[in-house]
Amino acid sequence: MAARGRDWAVFATAMAVAVGGAVWMASAWGDVKRGNGVSVHRETKSPEEIRKFWTPERMRRAEPAEMPTWDPCEHFPTLLSPDCW
Repeated sequence: MAARGRDWAVFATAMAVAVGGAVWMASAWGDVKRGNGVSVHRETKSPEEIRKFWTPERMRRAEPAEMPTWDPCEHFPTLLSPDCW
């Protein structure tokens, strides 16, 4: 009889941890789904038009665009990574 009670205690603990984890992740999901500022631009010109546009002089004067960065501590709750503590 004591073994059956222990089994139920283990089961109840596992379920509580699973439900608690699901609730915690669901609460963090809104932070994860937010936009990260990345935009997408599809080019509609032909490859030939693009080659004509990018002359050697333009290539020399071109400046790199700022690349987006991703900080896991910004997008996830701080409990997910020890680096964010």
